[in-house]
Amino acid sequence: MGRNGHNRVYVIELERAAGPRRDPRIPWVYVGSSARSPEDRFEQHKRGYKSARVVKRHWRRLRPDLYEDLEPIRGKRAAVAAEQERARELAAAGFIAHCDGTSYGKDTRAADWQEWDRERLDPVLGHLDDAIAELAACSFAPLDPERCAQLLHGAHGFWVPDYIDQDDPPPSYGLFPHVRLDVLEERARELAPEPAVAPR
Repeated sequence: MGRNGHNRVYVIELERAAGPRRDPRIPWVYVGSSARSPEDRFEQHKRGYKSARVVKRHWRRLRPDLYEDLEPIRGKRAAVAAEQERARELAAAGFIAHCDGTSYGKDTRAADWQEWDRERLDPVLGHLDDAIAELAACSFAPLDPERCAQLLHGAHGFWVPDYIDQDDPPPSYGLFPHVRLDVLEERARELAPEPAVAPR
């Protein structure tokens, strides 16, 4: 068991080849729990140690923005229940979430899911702030809050190459398609630097 007998829920994003998506912007994910840290367990998955086939073949990256709001959980049974609950929640936001032999969301229509609002996003808001900063730092042109939100949401369009390299996009591009666009724009606006005031 982990420290003090606690387990952590973790989420791994899977590559596009894992299967057809409900929305092309929203990836498949694997939700698990372990007494090891999410980082250590992810390394085990990558090596194929006690790894589900879909994770062993299609792992992409850890998604702490999808699990870091969860506290450590005492007991394996409670941890499994927590991972299943998180998988159902992610499926309700548009993901296909694999967990404990079940693919949540695979048979659900797009009309049946709902994007996160600000209240749901708040516990992991630091991850959004980091993504906004990354996009601003690597953008080819000044990035206003509306365009920043669209890039975070995974927008495709003729204008996208004006800001990022679509062949090698930054990790933050399309990281938050499960969050309402207006919520992303509101936060980008909150973090935008104040315009310089000309001296009198």
